[in-house]
Amino acid sequence: MIKLTYLKPGTSPSALQIEGCTKGAPPKITLCTYDISTFEEVMCDDASDAIRRMDPSKNNWIDINGLADIETVRVLGTHFNLSPLVIEDILTSQRPKMEHLDEGIFLITSMVRTNKEKEGEVEIEQLSLFFGKTYVVTFQPEQSRDSFDEVRRRLRMEGTLIRKYGPDFLTYTLLDTVVDHYFPVLEMIGDDTELIEEALVERPSRNTLKDLFHYKRVLLEMRRGAWPQREVFSHLMHEEKGLVCDQTRTYLRDCYEHITQIIDIIENYRDLTTGLMDVYHSSLSFRTNEIMRVLTLVSTFFMPLTFLAGVYGMNFHDSPYNMPELTCRYGYPAFWIAALLICLGMFIFFRRKKWL
Repeated sequence: MIKLTYLKPGTSPSALQIEGCTKGAPPKITLCTYDISTFEEVMCDDASDAIRRMDPSKNNWIDINGLADIETVRVLGTHFNLSPLVIEDILTSQRPKMEHLDEGIFLITSMVRTNKEKEGEVEIEQLSLFFGKTYVVTFQPEQSRDSFDEVRRRLRMEGTLIRKYGPDFLTYTLLDTVVDHYFPVLEMIGDDTELIEEALVERPSRNTLKDLFHYKRVLLEMRRGAWPQREVFSHLMHEEKGLVCDQTRTYLRDCYEHITQIIDIIENYRDLTTGLMDVYHSSLSFRTNEIMRVLTLVSTFFMPLTFLAGVYGMNFHDSPYNMPELTCRYGYPAFWIAALLICLGMFIFFRRKKWL
């Protein structure tokens, strides 16, 4: 099921009357303050607390995990001079894109990951972030899972590239993590597609067809997220405000190549699922033809036997044109011998014609 969050029809962007947003626990706000030699990570009580703890002389990463509290987004938007339209984009479902702000860059990407609780299920979420010269702010919509645990682990280690460079490199690292999440999902879809293909050839069923339609829809949603993300990386590589350094552009180019590879794999799997639909229909037609062939052969075997049984079942004893076989001593066994010889002859004939 695809969940959308959107403004109530007819309201202004500043009203932020969000429809389809599930209310839950308050968001978890984490602030990481770091440079090449120091690192500090704290859990903040609210958005104002995170803003107050920021160190302008270092790099700051504010991560909001969960968007149940609209006021948190409003406070951060007011502090970083975000327009109501940008705040609306953070809270509602949008396609991946990049926009220039007065003092930074705003990005929306699509996160894809497997659901560990439900096998075969794929979760697609929106990640919104903006960054400037000394800060990165990220918004993850769901609290159930944190996609950036590995990024935090690298931040805690001294001597890593992420500690050496600024917020632009942290932004690249986050985007690269988003892209890397596509690969295990595609691997799972590829493995399951092979099983579906075998099932369609051997024993096509409605459940198999249901699984095929499920992955076909997942691939469509992944395609809708992957294609615009390539444009986002292209715009970041050619950013002209000086917020992205040359070293980061090199890594962004690698990220661009990865998302291009992902798009190619998605297109191949979409073609494969479309082909499997034809395999399903062909398998059903083949099984139907096999059943009809068997039934036809059975009917053909019984046609002469039915004729003989019908003829000798008329029982014309007293007619001038009586049936002498009815009073013959060996008439009954002769009937069965004739029936078996006819069946045997038809069987040999069908075998020679390779109908059996």
